[in-house]
Amino acid sequence: MKSLLVTGTDTGVGKTWVTCALVRQFCQLGIRTGAYKPVCSGVEIDQSGCDFWGDVESLRTACGTSPAIDLVCPQRFRAAVAPNVAAAKENRAVDDALLLRGIEEWRPFADVLLIEGAGGIFCPLSDESTMMDFAFSMKSPVIVVAANRLGVINHTRLTVEAIQAKGLTVAAIVLNEVMPSENADADPSLSTNALQLQRWIPAVPLFHCGWNAICVASPGANHDIVQILQTA
Repeated sequence: MKSLLVTGTDTGVGKTWVTCALVRQFCQLGIRTGAYKPVCSGVEIDQSGCDFWGDVESLRTACGTSPAIDLVCPQRFRAAVAPNVAAAKENRAVDDALLLRGIEEWRPFADVLLIEGAGGIFCPLSDESTMMDFAFSMKSPVIVVAANRLGVINHTRLTVEAIQAKGLTVAAIVLNEVMPSENADADPSLSTNALQLQRWIPAVPLFHCGWNAICVASPGANHDIVQILQTA
């Protein structure tokens, strides 16, 4: 089973949306694909008054098979803060061993596993580990999701260079639109960020996920992200 880790330059950059889009793209090619989020914090309440975690449900839906919630995310906490802090609020602790063990649970069901991290690459997971520690333990290729807005060049270079400094492979950058196109006048950088990222990080393939897009594509339509990720 091939695993791919999706991280972000920050929280709220669209990691879940991009991960779901990638899962669907792999599935459409007939590849058995799973989605895994090792830990999630920030509960929501549905209309019937029951707890649910929106990111986890989106990942389950993207798989097309509605896998068991514990298979997709075995550790879920209520408070919308870093997982270790959310766990402590419930007098619990994040199980570091389960973070990795949950990946193995997917082996009978998937040939490719998309793993969505929490927050950015240095987000704490437990009191002892961060997303970077988790990534280093996995040794999987990393996909960096970056929000197309002012500041993205700095945030993306910092993230990519930190991951590469640990000896890990950054397989792709996905520039994600986090606001409708009609807001472009408010942020002139939206039309230039892609070219700047290609200039300053030329060795890493750059892809684009449009506002409410259902797939991830090359800005110049000359790269297939699924093919690149399969060979990363």
